[in-house]
Amino acid sequence: MMKRLAWILRGIDALLVVVAVILMIIATGPVVTHWNGLGNVDATGSKWMLLLIPMVLIVYNEISLWYARRVRRHDGTDQIPLVLVNEWRYVVGALVLLVLGLVFMPMQAGLHFF
Repeated sequence: MMKRLAWILRGIDALLVVVAVILMIIATGPVVTHWNGLGNVDATGSKWMLLLIPMVLIVYNEISLWYARRVRRHDGTDQIPLVLVNEWRYVVGALVLLVLGLVFMPMQAGLHFF
């Protein structure tokens, strides 16, 4: 009964994947893969590199869901249809990765909002 947690985490995944696909369409050439300490670009790559941050987020969220299911089974709370207090840390971690993706992916594609 972890449907709410799964919906929240997978919704965050979907949002970042949609943003990445839009940025892949907008990007006109190679994307930035690394900046040096002075903020200068010193490595570029294919547009497909924009999917790296969403993939990290998806892996993080799936591991979080697996671990939350394991803890719930161990504690006997697997039938509670709410997001438990200790599970909100997974949502916060996913939101941190979402914000990082929303800040850095446009910069990789050549859009500078900051």
